[in-house]
Amino acid sequence: MKALFRVLLAAALTSTATGCENFLDINKNPNTATSVTPDALLANALVTTAAIYTGGISAGSNYNTYASFAAGYWGKSGTVSGFSQERTYTYSTTYYQALWNNTYDNLNDYNLIQQQGATTYPNHAAIARIMKVYDFLLLVDEYGDIPYTSALKGLGNTTPTYDKAADIYKDLVVQLKGAVADINAAPASAPVVGNEDVVFGGGATGMLRWKRFANSLRLRILLRESSTNDAALNSYVATEMAALQTAADGFIDRDVAVQPTYTANTNQQNPFYDRYGFAAGATRAQSEYSYILPTNYIIRQYESNSDNRITQLYRVGQINIPGTTTAKAGYAGTDLGEAVPPQFDPTDGATVGSRFLQGGTFLRSATAPTILMLLSEHLFSKSEAEARNLITNGDAKQDYLDGIKASFVTTYRDGNTVPTTLAASASAPGTTQYAAYLTANAANGLVDWDAATTTVPEGTAASTAPLTTPRAVSKTDKILYQKYLAENTIASVEAWDDFRRTGQPKFKPALTANPIPKRLFYPQTEVSTNQANIPAGVNQNTRIFWDVVD
Repeated sequence: MKALFRVLLAAALTSTATGCENFLDINKNPNTATSVTPDALLANALVTTAAIYTGGISAGSNYNTYASFAAGYWGKSGTVSGFSQERTYTYSTTYYQALWNNTYDNLNDYNLIQQQGATTYPNHAAIARIMKVYDFLLLVDEYGDIPYTSALKGLGNTTPTYDKAADIYKDLVVQLKGAVADINAAPASAPVVGNEDVVFGGGATGMLRWKRFANSLRLRILLRESSTNDAALNSYVATEMAALQTAADGFIDRDVAVQPTYTANTNQQNPFYDRYGFAAGATRAQSEYSYILPTNYIIRQYESNSDNRITQLYRVGQINIPGTTTAKAGYAGTDLGEAVPPQFDPTDGATVGSRFLQGGTFLRSATAPTILMLLSEHLFSKSEAEARNLITNGDAKQDYLDGIKASFVTTYRDGNTVPTTLAASASAPGTTQYAAYLTANAANGLVDWDAATTTVPEGTAASTAPLTTPRAVSKTDKILYQKYLAENTIASVEAWDDFRRTGQPKFKPALTANPIPKRLFYPQTEVSTNQANIPAGVNQNTRIFWDVVD
């Protein structure tokens, strides 16, 4: 298996990593390494994870780029051909196959850190153990059964067998618990994690935050497992949730972000900005900037609910006035599956689509941090668990409101600042807009926790005219709806997973006869090198074990 026997060391291996040039240079030849210690590997492994996750690196190799199309956030603009698999939902074994290869390469880095540091660098090893869970979870959620117990063996096993996805999920929880125990058991004489921790900054405070991150990952995993009809699995989830809610260190209290001190230099910029914004020193946007438009569905959710977050996400475009050759200012998107946005009259050169706002949330700056987990995601997950009585010692309403607030703070946050807590953000940009959002949506069940209905046409016709008959909105409906808005483009893969788990929200399906896929095909690289071990009969409509709703 090609990706699994590569033992790639993710750069800067010739000396201990100190400073952003080493942290960001992920292209050095690993064969030149003369010594390798976990502290020299950690920062670059984390930076690589951020690039794989967020939509940087290159086409066909990033989780959020793939999921932004699949989850209904992005559509194809009229300025480029291609994107046929995104538009028609007809996947192939080469579609996003680099996700598999890149993630396993990154897992090899963390595995090496864990092995090398088990006795001499226990804190570094514990961080690597947590990040292995993060990576394996990404793989399972997009592919189902994968090589796990026999993976990462190098040349010792180039054709590993596949483990059941449900079994891997349970072991991921074991690994997270073990990582927290490893941190607690690390002797005082153990090497201190320093600035190579480009997520939490190292030191005792950093290690506490790593334990909290591990607990929040446990919640993500358990919630994903929680909606099946498997009695034994439901009993397991209940037991694990009860243990989790009393975890000594609690959960994350800020966005989890990678910040190696990105700089506006070649190969050192924020990876999403570098791909969809501006190359270092460039004055014109990258070509891929013009390839993407928001969907009309996601635009409609902001506009229909008086949600000013849209002003931070997309530039104002121009929309054709029906029956005329003129246009008016407005947010202009596309529909999933359309080859050319239908509202764009090719005879009207004034019509402009609403691409990412330069300097806005998605393209904040070349030096902005990269998110690995949103605080808003965690708070909405916790609220859902509480609303469903999976967690019994929390406040579902408060966590829901804090989730919305956290999203506003993230949306309006200043350029390259590392995320902070909600308490410290009491007067931060976004808090005023959050309060206005709640006020504007009193009695709207998509926003107001206490309202049971809404007249907003979410998931129905393109019109924003209110529904004549209010429709019911449950607590979990509104939680998942707000979570979907918070994860737009920043954490699209989590929204995509939630959609498959719950069927929420009801974004407009692609304009195609093909059903929305359930997963990715196993990549062609795996078909070519490990065919005998690939599970039989798997295609893009094969469900992950937790996908049971539709």
